[in-house]
Amino acid sequence: MKKLLYSILILGGIFGVMRLSHTLTDGFALASITSTLPHNPAWEVTIEEEDVEIFRRAISQPYRYLDSGSQSYVFISEDGHYILKFFKHKRWRLNPLLSRIPLPASLDAKRERWKAKKLETVNSTFSSCIVSYEQFKEETALFYLHLNPTSHLNRSLIVRDRIGIKHHIALDSIPFLLQKRAITTDTYLLSLKNPDQLEKAKRAITALLNFTLMRAQKGYSDKDPHLIRNFGFIDDQVVEIDVGGFHRDPKKDLNYFYKREIFRIQKKLLPWLNTHYPELSPHAEAQIQEILENRKLLITNDINSNMFIELKGSIL
Repeated sequence: MKKLLYSILILGGIFGVMRLSHTLTDGFALASITSTLPHNPAWEVTIEEEDVEIFRRAISQPYRYLDSGSQSYVFISEDGHYILKFFKHKRWRLNPLLSRIPLPASLDAKRERWKAKKLETVNSTFSSCIVSYEQFKEETALFYLHLNPTSHLNRSLIVRDRIGIKHHIALDSIPFLLQKRAITTDTYLLSLKNPDQLEKAKRAITALLNFTLMRAQKGYSDKDPHLIRNFGFIDDQVVEIDVGGFHRDPKKDLNYFYKREIFRIQKKLLPWLNTHYPELSPHAEAQIQEILENRKLLITNDINSNMFIELKGSIL
């Protein structure tokens, strides 16, 4: 009986230590960021030469843990200029045991649908990252994207996790991306919270909203259009920090932006401003209204133009 009790206590202790370690490190571990996916030609990206030079500077230094997002673990370079993100592959794969055990046909079909859904998430995230580099490189400050396993980097990078433990990451085998560091929108706006900087803060709000319109005009929507959490600024220029949400869907065209997305943006932006920077709220509301009014004007002009063409045709 005592041996059984000791065994239970030992197992409980081991489990407790594992859970505590997981909590303290936000679940970061080499296994969490390692991909088991095969090479996919669709994930290949040609990196521009100027970005290769930035990359070499960026990986010449160690990184420390900064944050954990829904899709990645975030690290910051020693000099504070660069952001490194490792994808959370542990969320994109089934438990090894669950993926191998034989199951009845109905459960096996469900398992296959689950696998397909996870692979769809990977494809969606990686496609968004590629769009970010190829279509919005300046707007996302993204300068290096590594999605497939390679053999040419020949470099291990030192990163320290949340509790300071050092890890050596072989970059060839791990998917990752690198961005220039941006000041997050909340920090940036709060740094301008005084009467002398109000006009500059207003220009920042205008720039944020104009960026979302520009993105929609290019045919892209955002799965999480949160201007406070997912955006920032570099040298007073807007940068979208979260590069995993770009989405191109024929059903989500420019009309979708005006009918749905601008209201989602408003719903997340205005409460933050009302709480932290209420002096900016009237300007944000006016800018959103102006975007919507311009849309109405475009529709009216389009209708009038069509009417003129029809009338001209009937006269002729």
